[in-house]
Amino acid sequence: MKRKRLTLLEEQIISHLTFPSGQSTWNPSYTEWIKSLRVALRMTQTELAQRAHVTQPHLTAIESGKIDPQIKTLRRIFDALLCDIAITPRPKSDIKEVLRNQARRIARKRLQRAVGTMAMEGQVADAEVFEQVLEKRVDEILNDPSERLWENKDD
Repeated sequence: MKRKRLTLLEEQIISHLTFPSGQSTWNPSYTEWIKSLRVALRMTQTELAQRAHVTQPHLTAIESGKIDPQIKTLRRIFDALLCDIAITPRPKSDIKEVLRNQARRIARKRLQRAVGTMAMEGQVADAEVFEQVLEKRVDEILNDPSERLWENKDD
């Protein structure tokens, strides 16, 4: 087999193998890792498939992103590539911001009930006062550890 030169993307992926976690902001997908590591180790898809105990068409589908493999399959593939894998959660948003938004949703729901009652009595507060009260209620909810923020599955 003639040795294939690494592409720029593959070289970049391989260079990130030496970085301790958290030092790199670039995050290649598992499909990019598999292909890049396979090429760097000079393995064909058939050789990797045999080592990982998967079929070659299955490996091709995984490498191309056509299927989403189970974790145990990924473990076998990366083990065959002489690598360990780690699953690390990465929050999609700042956790404090998520909590504040959820507390704001709850506070708004509670205040809107009160505003509805006040409107029936002819006592409607203006928007600025409503926002001030809303933020105060949000702070109260966040400062009370007994407040449940996720009671509904839709929350």
